[in-house]
Amino acid sequence: MNQRDINVVMGVIGIIGLGIFSQWLPFVILRVPMPEGILASSGVTTFWQTLALVIVPYVWATRRLGASLADLGITRRKLGMSTALGCGLYLIALASFIHCSNSDLMMNHAVRRSDLGDAAIMVLFMGITAAGTDMTTRGFILLTLARHSHVVFAIFMQNLVWFLGHIQEIKLLTGCLGVVMATVLTLTLGIVGDMVVLRTRNVMGLAVAHFLLNVVLSIYIRHI
Repeated sequence: MNQRDINVVMGVIGIIGLGIFSQWLPFVILRVPMPEGILASSGVTTFWQTLALVIVPYVWATRRLGASLADLGITRRKLGMSTALGCGLYLIALASFIHCSNSDLMMNHAVRRSDLGDAAIMVLFMGITAAGTDMTTRGFILLTLARHSHVVFAIFMQNLVWFLGHIQEIKLLTGCLGVVMATVLTLTLGIVGDMVVLRTRNVMGLAVAHFLLNVVLSIYIRHI
């Protein structure tokens, strides 16, 4: 690695670290009051997370590094393959959630208890967050680090952030699957998803599949 590669790696880690910190500081430490109502609070959270962990990193990569959107996985290249593989991957997650139909995660989900209009808006927010997760961890972290460091390091860093972003889901699934299987499921989705993106150089297919996972799962939740 030359000095530029080192600078890029440190920059990627710094941008993501700052983004994560910006999610934690106002809501956990400063306890900034959130709007009343689940829709309003979900909207604020979705907007802030998308800004800090998707928009800012992508703007930084395009302006500071001169990367194109295609370099960051936003491309139609191999979109069909990426989407098909992404749907296949997230079917594993769907099957796991369906297996845990009686868990608190499913039975007490806000989508299940809300009227249809509010539920649809919540699903939209959930889908945006899910798609943004793929764009951040794979489009920005994985593909950028893979160009400027060893691919093993890129996969490790992607899965570290991926794991941290899914700790709540792991906790919720632990009662049904056990901590080991919940952790293995999360890491399997992370690593196999990396293989899809590295193979296709396309993150849009996984983002679409992740969005659809939330739509299908929400429909299922409302009917159990």
